[in-house]
Amino acid sequence: MPARSSRRKESSEPTFIFKGTVQKLKSATMPQVPVDDRTIIASVDQVLDAPPNLAKLTGQKITVRLSGTVKVRVGQQMIFHTVSWIYGDSMAVQAISEEKVGGVRMAALAAAPDPVQRRAARQKRERFATADLVVSGKVLAVRLPPTAAGKKLGVRAAGLTKRPVKPVSEHDPKWREAVVEVGDVHKGTHRKKEVVVRFPASMDVMWYHAPKFHPGQQGYFMLHKTDEETAPPATKKKGARMASLTGQPATEKAYMALDPVDFQPFTEAGGVKTIIDASEDEPDK
Repeated sequence: MPARSSRRKESSEPTFIFKGTVQKLKSATMPQVPVDDRTIIASVDQVLDAPPNLAKLTGQKITVRLSGTVKVRVGQQMIFHTVSWIYGDSMAVQAISEEKVGGVRMAALAAAPDPVQRRAARQKRERFATADLVVSGKVLAVRLPPTAAGKKLGVRAAGLTKRPVKPVSEHDPKWREAVVEVGDVHKGTHRKKEVVVRFPASMDVMWYHAPKFHPGQQGYFMLHKTDEETAPPATKKKGARMASLTGQPATEKAYMALDPVDFQPFTEAGGVKTIIDASEDEPDK
């Protein structure tokens, strides 16, 4: 199988975490992988956090390009926090960080849940941590954004009516706004009885996994502002890309739900509710 390189840019967020044993130094499992002092072969002893397509790599040997922050030796067990790099007859990953495996850590890993479930739980925790507002409530209505007023979001929505409107992108998000009746506020400050959540109604590949709201939905909403001052890194990147595609100013302040985990129905056990319960049980500092 010809090797192919992942286009994922270097990120501080790992996409594949595993406990592994160093097998060879300055080596690779595929000839296409460039080898240097930081390139090793490691066996995957236990997958800890992974998407479904990587969850069954236990027992295989893969290439790891170390972060360069630690030195390793053959036979050493480490926990590797990595992102995908090159796919082929084998797999190569780039490590964001590595950590030694201690006795307490090993005991925790032995009782660890499914790696795919752990990944989903971690993503929820991260989205909760970066959310500007977390509320529970019910969707009362879905409408076009007021700025659209029958027009596609574009330069006219930015107030530049003297310029020609840009052609609609093939990735047009088809913005909608969900009016949510707020039951409880779990993070952030919001004193109104309702909050407006902007979301992409498009089923285009770029927006397919974003939450799609409809009247009557009830659950937890983890919301992020679009302004560059307060948006988390992932939202900033998304916002910048949205601005280039639709002409909508990335600095317009509005709550948005773009990630699949930004909404969780009340009927779904655990997840956001578990995070909220844990945060409410923490003693005041």
